[in-house]
Amino acid sequence: MLLAAPHDHPPRAGIFLARCGRLGSVARSVERLVDEIDRLAARALPRKEFFAELAPRLRGVIANDASCWHTLDPSTRLLTSDDPAELIGHGIIPAEEAPGAGELLVRSEYMIDDVNTFAGLAAQRVPVGTLERATKGDPTSSARYRDLLLPFDIPYELRAAFVIRGRVWGAVHIARRSASGAFEQRDADALAAVAAAIGRGIRTSLRFDAARRITGLDAPGLILLDPTDDVELITAPARELLVAISDRAATYAENEMPASVLSLASFVRRNPEAAQAGSNVVTVPAEDGWVTLHASLPGPVTEGRVAIVIERATAARSATVRLEAFGATAREREVATLLARGLSRAEIAEKLVLSVHTVEDHTKSLYEKVGVASRQELVARVFLDEYLPDVAQSTPLTSRGRFDRA
Repeated sequence: MLLAAPHDHPPRAGIFLARCGRLGSVARSVERLVDEIDRLAARALPRKEFFAELAPRLRGVIANDASCWHTLDPSTRLLTSDDPAELIGHGIIPAEEAPGAGELLVRSEYMIDDVNTFAGLAAQRVPVGTLERATKGDPTSSARYRDLLLPFDIPYELRAAFVIRGRVWGAVHIARRSASGAFEQRDADALAAVAAAIGRGIRTSLRFDAARRITGLDAPGLILLDPTDDVELITAPARELLVAISDRAATYAENEMPASVLSLASFVRRNPEAAQAGSNVVTVPAEDGWVTLHASLPGPVTEGRVAIVIERATAARSATVRLEAFGATAREREVATLLARGLSRAEIAEKLVLSVHTVEDHTKSLYEKVGVASRQELVARVFLDEYLPDVAQSTPLTSRGRFDRA
């Protein structure tokens, strides 16, 4: 059984705390917020509930008028959902104008060259930025500012992408109106310091949301144990996966649990902070691969109940399958996905261990096969045509952050 290593906070967190001083009130507030977010994540709330609980907590450290939360596909860095509830509820964007605002957002993210995009932030060492800084004090150079933010009186924007080990799970737009004033560097530093905790929370919500549905491709299973390890709930996918990791024949129709499940449950009960620090995941061998177990405490620590999501540790299905219809090769599909993520030619070359010249050849071939002339056209034709209907219809997401179209 392999115990997953805790997820470190981004480098900016340590820099922020050192800058403020360990005893400073701001530093203490940020540390408390990280703890609150981790406890909130351990409750395994549905995604929208998690965002609704998170937003006011974040406002206690970073003053703002509203925030808008998103999930992103970890593979392509394309938007998979948005939650503008605060923007609407706080009267910043009228409900009837929200769909049009969403279209403008997508346009600025993927179809034109703009600054401070979510995909761009996800590629940075510190995935946080303000529009003021990104435009070097000239926000009117940003199409998003001109077409979306200014008309709704949101001249000040702070953004972050939530990245864990190179995979982005979500992003946030934090808004201030004219009367609220501009964001300062300390606001960006504070957001960077809590970004890892928010990323863990989004990933946990996706895992448990998918397990609650118990249907779809690569459906995970859900096990709920009472304080004495008796089974309160077990889904059909969980039974199948438990058989796969067992050393003996079993149906798991009753209360039999393999040692890996029982030991993880016991560990999380004895170390409730583990469910807040990323140490609540184990990977165990199965008959045909590996299976991961992700434990959480759905109630108070004293209650002793443990929820465990169990799923196969396999790669997510490709988001670029549509490229096959255009005759794109496997390598060209890889290049297309990285182009959609906003990587430069040089970054793609480094990631794929190719020369920049070879990447340019693959890109030119892609454009010819798809019938486009730019990165923006490629993303719009191949990716957004596939993604936008699912975003509009609020298609559920899998535990790996992809659309569940089953």
